[in-house]
This record gives sequence, C-alpha cells and structure tokens, in this order.
Amino acid sequence: MSKKRIVYFVIFILFVAFLLFAPRGNILQTDVLNTFAGSSAAHPLGTDNIGRDVYSLILEGGVRTLEVVFLATAISFFVGTTLGMISAFSGKTVSSVIQFVADFTLIVPSFIVAMVFSALFGFSPILAGVVFGIGNMGDYVNQAYHLSLVLKKQAFIDAEKVVGLGRVRILVFHVVPNIYRQLLVFLGNKAGNVVVQYSGLAFIGLGTDITNPDWGTLLYQYRSYLFSHPTLVIYPALAITAVTVFFHFMFDNRDAEREAVTIYD
Repeated sequence: MSKKRIVYFVIFILFVAFLLFAPRGNILQTDVLNTFAGSSAAHPLGTDNIGRDVYSLILEGGVRTLEVVFLATAISFFVGTTLGMISAFSGKTVSSVIQFVADFTLIVPSFIVAMVFSALFGFSPILAGVVFGIGNMGDYVNQAYHLSLVLKKQAFIDAEKVVGLGRVRILVFHVVPNIYRQLLVFLGNKAGNVVVQYSGLAFIGLGTDITNPDWGTLLYQYRSYLFSHPTLVIYPALAITAVTVFFHFMFDNRDAEREAVTIYD
C-alpha cells in the first residue's frame, strides 16, 4: 500500500472517530429565542430556524450517511465481486444465471427502488444501505467477471489446475490478489455515488423527520433559507461534496486504472 493511500486511510479513520465520539449537543433541543444565531463557542456552526445546533446536526447526519455507505459498499463489493469471479470460472449455465441477476440490478434503478421501499417501510439507513447495496451489485459483478476472465486465460491458472488446486483456492489466493486494486478504484467511485444517492433520497422528502437528520434532510429543510441564511445550506452541501470527493481520492490508483484499460483493450 502506498504512503499516499495510508495517509488517506488514517485521515478517514480519524474522521469516523470524530463523527462517533466528538462531543455534541442534543439534536432534539430547540431554542426559539436563539434562531439563526451565528458561530459561537456554544454553537460552532450556529443555529437553524428553530434554534437547533447545526454542528450537532451535521455530525449526526454524517454518522447516518456512513452507515449507509458501509452497508451498501459491503454488500455490493463482496457479494458482487464473489459472484463475478464465480461466473468467470463456472460453466455456461451458472454464468448465465449470475449475469442475468447482474443485468437485472443494472436495469432497475436502485434510487427508484429505494424510494419505493422507503415510502412503504419507512426511511432508515439500514434499508437504504441494503437497497443501494443490491442495486449497485451488478456493476461489481461485471467488473470482477471481466477481470477474472482475463486471468483465467493465463498460463499460471492452467498450471494450478493441472497440479490439482481447487477452484476456491485459485479464486481466493490467485485471482483476488490480481484484481483487487482495480476493484478498489471502482469502489471509491461507487461509495461516493452512494453518498449522493442517499442524500438525494432524503432531499426529495423521504427524510423529513427532523428527529433523524441526514445531510439531504437538512438541505430539504433549509432550502427556503438559501438567500437569507445561506450557511444553513452550505454546511450540509459541503459535507456531501467533501466526503464524496474524499472517497474518490482515497481509493484512486492510477496504475490500477492503466491496468484495467489494458485488460479491456
């Protein structure tokens, strides 16, 4: 692992620790006599239209957003990559079934599915994470499938089959180490997309419960104050942008991208 990526991972761990353990106020506490207050020691980012501490709301929204990103990424990355490798090293029937499932998840927009499920069963990070995880799985299946298919044609894979190595051992110890860098680049892009998708889901109105603030929810609630009190909109917008961009740079790997281009060419 490069020094650059180590630095990004350390920063990310510190960021997660800050979101989880940083002192914050009660997000349910309102103060109608202290609305739209500026930055102060008590309220570092000021207060909103009903006197809530914006700093605490941003932190709480960050925790909920990371819950979605972790769950969605874990499902789509591990399940999708596993299915993609299995598809490349299996017979035509198994491969066709897996590819059909992958194509189906790509055809049906995960955002629309998440919107429908949220309307039916309620808006929660767990539900959003599961839906986005399954919805993004097809991309990982296709990525892992094509990368594994190239490796399958290599001489060292044929040699391992000749000496009697099992399929699972070949996949775990010889395929994964050769494709994980390209998949991590893809993961960074998709993780950033999940942040935007979840924020968008909250913004369109499904996240209007003020007791469970999300960054998209805050944008939805504060949109009316864009010109009179723009910082209320700027803070959650900056949070969404910063985390999305950070995921991209944390997993960025130019060498892996060049290898991927060579493979697909």
